[in-house]
Amino acid sequence: MKCNNNDEIYKKALKKIDLEKKCNLVIIGPTGPTGPQGEIGPTGPTSSSSNTDRSAYLVTFNDDSNEINIPILTKLPIKRKELDLTNLITLENNAIKFNVIGYYHISIIVSTFIKNIQSNPKTDFITIGLRKNNTDNIYIGASLFKDNELPSQIKAEGMIAVVDTKDIYELANLSNQTIYLNSPDLNDISSNSYFTNSLVTIFIEYLGKQEI
Repeated sequence: MKCNNNDEIYKKALKKIDLEKKCNLVIIGPTGPTGPQGEIGPTGPTSSSSNTDRSAYLVTFNDDSNEINIPILTKLPIKRKELDLTNLITLENNAIKFNVIGYYHISIIVSTFIKNIQSNPKTDFITIGLRKNNTDNIYIGASLFKDNELPSQIKAEGMIAVVDTKDIYELANLSNQTIYLNSPDLNDISSNSYFTNSLVTIFIEYLGKQEI
């Protein structure tokens, strides 16, 4: 069927729908009123991931290759903040203050040994722990049995939740006897870098905090 504006069909209101179907016409009417706006949905979870790329690197170098004795319940030396671009922690008097509330992943390596080995598992071991200053609140720790007086690396790794930036943390000797820190003489190593024979190494990674 050929459509023509003068066709008689246009004059018949009852056949308008049929004409539209046959001629594939689209008749656009006036715009209707705007409907009411829907309610605002609930707020989604907040992510702090943009603030998690923060870390710090602490170290105690073996400056003179002489052993350092650490009595029972005494803190180990943490001498240098070698890398901390975002001021994540404060290092003072061999102790650590975390400057940001949240969760932290911490790795610790200590080159240490004990003397007077007695072949007794109740005495021949080394235990270290990261704790709140002068308390028994241990957050990260490790133990190592020893059967000789040569320095070995004891490693501790874990997580800590910091809720108060005023708290002070220390790495302490939790053994039942004095321990000693030492590592190979730098003169005997095929490198002049103190990083090759550090006594204490601590890596701190900020994981962020949970938003409520």
